[in-house]
Amino acid sequence: MGDIDTRSELFDALRTLTAAVPEMRSGQVMAAVGELCLDLHGRGLWDASDAEILEAAWRFRRDLEISATEVAGGELQRGTP
Repeated sequence: MGDIDTRSELFDALRTLTAAVPEMRSGQVMAAVGELCLDLHGRGLWDASDAEILEAAWRFRRDLEISATEVAGGELQRGTP
């Protein structure tokens, strides 16, 4: 994947993330992705490559989906429709 393709995919991933968590401001989403990137690669937003930030954005999205599934599963177990 070329640099332009990676950058385009990164912006798409960030757009998807901001839609998935409307309660977070864009800067908060970026900060969360940056912290996750630092955990994953040892480099934050300033030093990480677009591919590394993209991976962090994917991980953040996956973690959101897992959390939502766990919350929904817990509600179903307690008998909440």
